[in-house]
Amino acid sequence: MLTLFRFRPGWDRYLPLTVLAIAAFLRLFNLAYPGTLVFDETYYVKDAYSLLTHGVELSWTNNADASFIKGDTSGLLDTPSFIVHPPLGKWLIAIGLLVFGPGNPLGWRIVVALLGVAAVWLSMKCAEILFESKRWAAIAGFFFAIDGVGIVLSRTALLDQILGFFVILGFYFLLRDLKSKPSKRFLRPWLLLSALALGCATATKWSGLYFVAAFIAYVALVETNRNFQLHKKFERDTELEHNDKLPDRLWLVPSLVSAIKTFVLITIPVFVVYLLSWTGWFLSSNGYDRNWADTHKSSGLISYLPKSLQSLWQYHVEIYGFHTNLHDSHPYSANPLSWIFMLRPTSFFWDQKSSGCLFEAKGALCTSAITALGNPFIWWAAILAASVLIGSWFRTRDKTTTLIFLGIIGGYVPWLFLMNRTIFEFYVIAFEPWIIFILVAGLKAWKDHSDSPKLARGFILGFLWLCVLGSVFFYPIWSGIWEGYDFWKLHMWLPSWI
Repeated sequence: MLTLFRFRPGWDRYLPLTVLAIAAFLRLFNLAYPGTLVFDETYYVKDAYSLLTHGVELSWTNNADASFIKGDTSGLLDTPSFIVHPPLGKWLIAIGLLVFGPGNPLGWRIVVALLGVAAVWLSMKCAEILFESKRWAAIAGFFFAIDGVGIVLSRTALLDQILGFFVILGFYFLLRDLKSKPSKRFLRPWLLLSALALGCATATKWSGLYFVAAFIAYVALVETNRNFQLHKKFERDTELEHNDKLPDRLWLVPSLVSAIKTFVLITIPVFVVYLLSWTGWFLSSNGYDRNWADTHKSSGLISYLPKSLQSLWQYHVEIYGFHTNLHDSHPYSANPLSWIFMLRPTSFFWDQKSSGCLFEAKGALCTSAITALGNPFIWWAAILAASVLIGSWFRTRDKTTTLIFLGIIGGYVPWLFLMNRTIFEFYVIAFEPWIIFILVAGLKAWKDHSDSPKLARGFILGFLWLCVLGSVFFYPIWSGIWEGYDFWKLHMWLPSWI
């Protein structure tokens, strides 16, 4: 990074690989620690094993965790379990269990970790398109590679990093579609790939639907604006008498048709992928609510569906009821308004022992902690950059800025309407790449408009080093490295971080 803005042209090819190597090391180093199920791993890892062996999530005995981490899966029962998330993410976690076995913590987390590394790579590819620069793309990837939220969520077998991978994959395909030539036909392969990725996101967690809605709205608005501009150009190029104008329907009708086409092109693949993710449930005989329609009668249009789909619909009604009524108190629940400020990070793991750690103080305990806390320098600087970009957008309506905020609209804004639910700050992983894009866009705009480019380069270089030092300092509480209790407390800059 020392000569980032003066690299020889041939060196650009090595920057993404270097960033990828950093991301891989920080996510794969000592991945098997802790050797116990962390936070919601207790649900997703055991559900993954159940899917792997029975094709559907079944219940476990109350004390199954202690035996499961030793490779003893006898706690799995044959009774169905009510699961509130779609199966795809757990099927992916199951790949690691298949390779390494259920008693190996590396197997629980390896797939999520690899998808976390891949998300860094995709973020760089997206940034390269957005900023038309390999070097700024490398900076974006570097910020993501060293940030704590991405590191912790990649080192833990939860669904959120899987969701984050699929939405940034969908965004990459969307950018490729927007760069391709406009098509009047239904043949838009990049948009189809984007829809398939969003279908995988939705089949991991329902919050993927927020991105589906945001992407549909954006593509429809882009095509509406294109039709409007063509309409105005035709008016200017056509000699009309008495300053007459062409009827608005000449651009409104094609725009409506384009919006319908976009809706169909995206929603149908999303629906197909989502439905396919439930294949194990369809093939089972003892999945939750699998035989509901055999003993209950549906009403309305649902009654015309096959019984298996009626049962699946009922299951989804119950899942929806669970999510809308989830108001249980939790010590680490966080109001979405505080997320981007990193005010209430989630503690995933905590353990103590008497000795054998870094910076050990005499008479003090050693602590091992894993906290989903972002690098404060990255997140707080992104807030400043966002305020500047938003102000600039109202003057320029810059398309790149709109795209940069698309992930915020799809991944963050909907949660602002669900403040009464029990939700957590680590959900930001789904839209973290766009937080990074905002920060990079702010740094790039400042450099491009600076009266002293040399000073700007020096400032950006200094900021990069500050972020590096911040990540080095916080890495112990991102990876669970044993450290003295007093040293751990030095990381708790705010009372709400404890």
